[in-house]
Amino acid sequence: MFKNYYLFSELVKEIHPAISGQKITSAFTYRKDELVLELSNGQFILIGIAANEPYLLLKPAHKISQARYALFDKLYGQIIRNAGLLNFDKHLFIETESRRLEAIFFPPHNNVFLLSTDGQILEAFKDKTDYPAKLPETQEKLDLRAIEVSLLNDLIVKNPTLKVRAFLHNHFAALNKMMLNEILFRTQLDPEQKLSELNEEQKERLTTILLKIKEELSAGRAYLYFDKNANLIRWISLIRLEQFQESYDFREYDSINQALGVFYYEKRVRQEFEKLKALCKTALQKRLRFLNSSLERLKEHADLRKRKTEAELKGNLLLTFKNDIPPGAREVELANIFSERQEKIKIKLNPSKSVVENAQRYFNKFKNVQHNQQALQIKMDTYRKEMEEIDQLLKQLEQIRTLQRLKSFSDRLREMKLIQDASASNKKAAPENLKYVFNRLILDGKWEVYIGRDGKTNDLLTFHFANKWDIWLHAQGVSGAHVIIRVPNRNQTPPAHVIEQAARIAAAHSKARTSSTVPVIYTQVRYVSRIRKAPPGTVKFQNEKVVFVTPMHLN
Repeated sequence: MFKNYYLFSELVKEIHPAISGQKITSAFTYRKDELVLELSNGQFILIGIAANEPYLLLKPAHKISQARYALFDKLYGQIIRNAGLLNFDKHLFIETESRRLEAIFFPPHNNVFLLSTDGQILEAFKDKTDYPAKLPETQEKLDLRAIEVSLLNDLIVKNPTLKVRAFLHNHFAALNKMMLNEILFRTQLDPEQKLSELNEEQKERLTTILLKIKEELSAGRAYLYFDKNANLIRWISLIRLEQFQESYDFREYDSINQALGVFYYEKRVRQEFEKLKALCKTALQKRLRFLNSSLERLKEHADLRKRKTEAELKGNLLLTFKNDIPPGAREVELANIFSERQEKIKIKLNPSKSVVENAQRYFNKFKNVQHNQQALQIKMDTYRKEMEEIDQLLKQLEQIRTLQRLKSFSDRLREMKLIQDASASNKKAAPENLKYVFNRLILDGKWEVYIGRDGKTNDLLTFHFANKWDIWLHAQGVSGAHVIIRVPNRNQTPPAHVIEQAARIAAAHSKARTSSTVPVIYTQVRYVSRIRKAPPGTVKFQNEKVVFVTPMHLN
């Protein structure tokens, strides 16, 4: 039971007076792997049988809002007479006048069974789990709470060839890894040293520490250990874990049941924290990988002027040697007559087209090189900016120490569309996070441009997100996206070439996107206002200017 027999054994001793003589008024479950016994004094006994985290807890009366599923109706009205553990950390029993409830915590038999006084199984919590044919034998080991000095000395003398770790492991029952490490830490003994090699002072130290552990195990206290920085719970123990006193904070409790209640609650918080943190980290890293790969692909196409020159060379060579190229060829290798070295150049062809048509295809391939160069640069600057922001978010994530802050952080990632899951918040986005609703581009390496997606987001962009001194752009006379150039402060003005690029983007996000020239109006946001009773995104404006541009399609 949580790999700690002593913890739960002492817990049963603590709660036994509170449950003994109490009538069981109902038994039910409302969450997976947990049975709840309701007592006549209003308290609940919780029994958890999950293989990785079995538990026992006595809780005061409280409201359970979830649906209950009734179980073990033959227990109703039965009075608890006794409770205890068998086989060290594997088996809990609760006895009433004529029934016996047994919780078995070792897989594959983990289950809760209701038995009659003669041992017949009346009912089981899990239908498909068999009662073990034979329970594990209790090993012939010592209970740390029952050892005496003389017994310890005799054991050390009788086992000279045993190493310290093996001696502790072989002779003391339910000694888990944490307790074993604590004993070794306190004694400062080499775990691989033989008992016969210990001097008298070391033997006395080992005996003294074991007796001290005995005293602490039966003291009725419990200790919770937390990360100092994150304040997340790590361990619960009946003994002081001196091995962790430098690295972890601890709280001391006079009630084991109370400490366990806090432990289970805090552990669930910790598990939720770690699960949510992993979700956030995975989402950010996934986005970073995408941006990296996208940027690398763009870099491959960045030198468009060079590629245009190469394409035009191939077109000219095809026209020069058109009479030497057989129809239907898929590839030719021609001498570069325009170079002194006359190097051979391989040229791929479309076999269904003539040589002249293939040449024209190469001439047209990078026809709009200046436009394409601008579009590529904008996309690369946009990716680089987002990569910087993702890096910052990853650093912020590592600094988060509380679940509340982590939930706010994850909400931000949801608003950025980096996390999409069933727990997505329905809260209205904070104003500073509205920017994730829109498309964003970076112009000239530093100017942020935001683009609405539809009437609703156009309205959000212009009237909820934009500052009044930002520059607002829209294709004239046709429906389209609102476009905003973010101006850091009212004393700044975007350069003319930035306004022109933003206007080309606005033209490309309008119904005039296929036109060769589009008039685009621009003005400050403070001169834009809604039209009463008009659909969202419908506006009027003043003090506008007009620029005629060719749409810039970034795809």
